[in-house]
Amino acid sequence: MFAPSLAQEADSVLLNEQECVELDKKGEAPLTTNSAMFALLRDRLVDLDELLKSDVSPQEAWAQIDQERIMRREIARELQHAANGIYKVDQESVTADEKETDIRLRSTASEYETVIELKLGDNRSARDLRDTIESQLVKKYLSLETRRSGALLITLSKVRDWDHPDSGERIGLEELKELLDDEARRVEREMGGAVSLTIHVLDLRPRLLTEKQSRSGVMKKRVNPA
Repeated sequence: MFAPSLAQEADSVLLNEQECVELDKKGEAPLTTNSAMFALLRDRLVDLDELLKSDVSPQEAWAQIDQERIMRREIARELQHAANGIYKVDQESVTADEKETDIRLRSTASEYETVIELKLGDNRSARDLRDTIESQLVKKYLSLETRRSGALLITLSKVRDWDHPDSGERIGLEELKELLDDEARRVEREMGGAVSLTIHVLDLRPRLLTEKQSRSGVMKKRVNPA
């Protein structure tokens, strides 16, 4: 029998007096459910997007990183800076040679966790990224009752296309996102709502280059309408 869905779990949450105090003090409620961890995860991923657009953006430095273990350190550091006392970045899973590329956020108020599986997208195939969702993110990390949510976080530092794993057609970033989102929803349904997944791309490409490519794509559609 499947565990209650995260949506059902969220509906049943009531804060006690101490948790209300923490909410008033920190502006964020203590993390005591899987659904709360998933909401936090999505918020912090959006915060990373905002960081990349800020005056202190690490975009140029991160774009030069070509090893997942180093990118993991950088992202984990930023997530720790944003912890606000409600979670910690769990380093227990990091081995001496840093082969693990996951980033785990653990609540300071409970045993609940959420996990980020990191992939550098510059040289990964669409099939590899799609297969990662179920084979690594879900099967490897989300078996615990207190860890039922996760993200596939993809960094991209160059303009590129991918081969669609089924049709073989060339696809761009938006089509890749759609492909991965569809796979995440399929896995969620297969798990009976017991897990919640999100796909997030950190775009590290030069801003002017991506804007130029976007305008070029629009022009091509106008010249060659479907």
